[in-house]
Amino acid sequence: MIELISLTIDAFFIYLGIGLLFSIWFVLVGAKKIDNGMEDTPFHFKLILIPGSVLMWPVMLIKILKK
Repeated sequence: MIELISLTIDAFFIYLGIGLLFSIWFVLVGAKKIDNGMEDTPFHFKLILIPGSVLMWPVMLIKILKK
């Protein structure tokens, strides 16, 4: 049982780690691929996108790959 809990926690942190790396790329490059209006957006507004893109990175990645 402890191994299952440990594996679940490790998987969660791996998911968040990938999400953090993706969100940095998404804020700097990827958001412009989805919405052309992001080019003129100030950087402090783009920082607001980081928490959502950390958690929703699979959805955002699929949106970018479809474009």
